[in-house]
Amino acid sequence: MIFSQLTHLPIIFQVDEDIFARVGHLLERNKLSFNNILVVSGGTISYDLSIDLIRKYKWDSFVLSNNDFSEIEKLKAYCLHKKHDLIIAVGGGKVLDSVKRVCYLINLNHISLPTIISNDGLISPIAVIKNERGKTESLPGSMPMGVIIDLDIIQKTPIKYLRAAAGDILSNLSATHDWILSYNKNGEYVNDLAFQLSRSAANSLVHFNEKDLHYKPFLRQIIQGQVNSGIAMSLSGSSRPCSGSEHLISHAIDYLEVGNGSLHGIQVASISLFILFLQDKLLPEYIDYAKSTGIPLLFTELLNSTENRVLIEIFRKSKEMRPGRYTILDTITEVEFIDNFTAFKNEINYLVR
Repeated sequence: MIFSQLTHLPIIFQVDEDIFARVGHLLERNKLSFNNILVVSGGTISYDLSIDLIRKYKWDSFVLSNNDFSEIEKLKAYCLHKKHDLIIAVGGGKVLDSVKRVCYLINLNHISLPTIISNDGLISPIAVIKNERGKTESLPGSMPMGVIIDLDIIQKTPIKYLRAAAGDILSNLSATHDWILSYNKNGEYVNDLAFQLSRSAANSLVHFNEKDLHYKPFLRQIIQGQVNSGIAMSLSGSSRPCSGSEHLISHAIDYLEVGNGSLHGIQVASISLFILFLQDKLLPEYIDYAKSTGIPLLFTELLNSTENRVLIEIFRKSKEMRPGRYTILDTITEVEFIDNFTAFKNEINYLVR
């Protein structure tokens, strides 16, 4: 049985407490039968968690050492040799994205059991993989046929990962404004449902009453936002609903290696505040949300240099990162970029005094 990618939706989607060990039951309940299941994990915490599944159900296992092209080829070859008909991916983004990529390449079903929720890639059709130069590439991936998330496990992860998850969804706001800008300028097609799913994912978090990263109802909302973002990208056929100029700047920072190693979700969220200022869409509640979740209000706090020459270099490189993706950055010059950031910084400093 091959799960159809045309449905865009997982057959299984469960978010609950103490649910990790009930994977086999969930397969049975949904009348899904597989003969040769492989559990793929990382080498540390996710491996320790996967051991219980492997022993309980007597499934095969594979430990990923990295998310690069070489490791992808090893996993692909192993699956083909062993003739697995389902992969259960246990771990963070590197494991989930590696499995998505392999399943895309060999047309294989997979189920995701995230141990970390740091970005909106839970069910997106995009896999972030390292190339031969050690740089990340966004490549087509297979959406999972199931997502099973144990809130007890997620709640115990380091706060930075929860912050990144909450932050990544905030960037949907600037991304969707860029999408509309491109529609108005170039007539780029906008999928209405994808647009609304992306925007509502962000707004549901911004307007949540208790923005506590360890509060399970808020975590549920973050996870739902990630799922809606993934569906939005699948419906649109690209990352457009959730990736605009804020992601281009983030990719430029990573490419130029001028960041301080912050997680992707934290970085794009912080940049998104400045982009919303550029778009004349920055609202007080967005700043309040960033403060409540610990997102830096100035993305320069995440750089190893705040000199104007570095900002100009980032601006130039960002416009090369995704040729053809029209954003607010295409409407301003280098001088205007610096001038606007100075004005933004002054406004933020005034607000937090």
